[in-house]
Amino acid sequence: MRLLLVKLRHIGDSLLLTPTVRAVKEAYPEAQIDVLVRAGTEGILKGCSDIRKIYITASPEKSKRSVWSFVDAIRLQAEVRSERYDVAVDLGNNDRGRTIVGLSGAKMRCANSYLYPIKWLWRQFLTDIGCSDWSVIHRVQADFLNVKDFIDLPQQEPGPLIFEKSCTSRPPISLVPGKPLVVFHPVTRWQRKRWTDAHWISLGKALIAQNYQLIISVGPDPEEIAQGERLTQGIGPECLSTAGKLHWRHLAWLLYEARVFVGVDTAAMHLAAATGCPTVALFGPDSNVGNWGPWKTPSQVVRFKSDEISALHEVESAVARFLALPTSASA
Repeated sequence: MRLLLVKLRHIGDSLLLTPTVRAVKEAYPEAQIDVLVRAGTEGILKGCSDIRKIYITASPEKSKRSVWSFVDAIRLQAEVRSERYDVAVDLGNNDRGRTIVGLSGAKMRCANSYLYPIKWLWRQFLTDIGCSDWSVIHRVQADFLNVKDFIDLPQQEPGPLIFEKSCTSRPPISLVPGKPLVVFHPVTRWQRKRWTDAHWISLGKALIAQNYQLIISVGPDPEEIAQGERLTQGIGPECLSTAGKLHWRHLAWLLYEARVFVGVDTAAMHLAAATGCPTVALFGPDSNVGNWGPWKTPSQVVRFKSDEISALHEVESAVARFLALPTSASA
């Protein structure tokens, strides 16, 4: 079977696809599974060896597109058609993804219409339309269900997220040998998901005082780098920021080594789950834990509102609980 999975969403959404890829591979060991994602999200999939090929299409930001983006889209569509897939499934539930699937030339061209109805035009190009309700389940389960609608999978529940340890690389930063590691990821593009700097600094200082090695993970966005710098200055020289210089394979290496991960609801939180790192996940008041919470890893979700002190105490307690576990139990 030659299978194409199309998911034009954010970085974390791409990683949430990996349990479904593994389920298909286990059911059909000879299957060739390719995925198509937005530019900038492909790196987090390079830890899943079950994926044969990763296609990328234009980023969602219109400011990053040009006339050449349209030309590239045509070339991409031609390349997809040349593969002669048996099954192509859209998992992004948007018009761009449905167009790619509809014009893919696959024998089965599939999409779900439960939450986002498929317009008449796209229905003409699709061969199979699923109607399973995926609105109230975790997005890992949603991907799995929306593939299971079209492919016979004996597995009833998707497994853990995947970023294989063999695909990681040691990051080019100085670590103290033998010193236990904690990773923070405090940054996000969405203001509503952010926790106050004062609480990050308070938590970081407490961990440094207990002789833990602390890494602040931030992306390449200048605002994220600036926040990482503010936190490292506030916590002290023993704390290091990644300064937006690491790739996903580097962060995955750190997370495999870390005793605990503390972070907001982002792709880094999902990557921590993929490595099995115990996770303390900070969710703002309007974030849906049922849809996006840590998947199949030791974890505790802490809800927060603004700078309330109760959330800090809850995070401190959760971190202490995970750090008290034997190393083998927290790995």
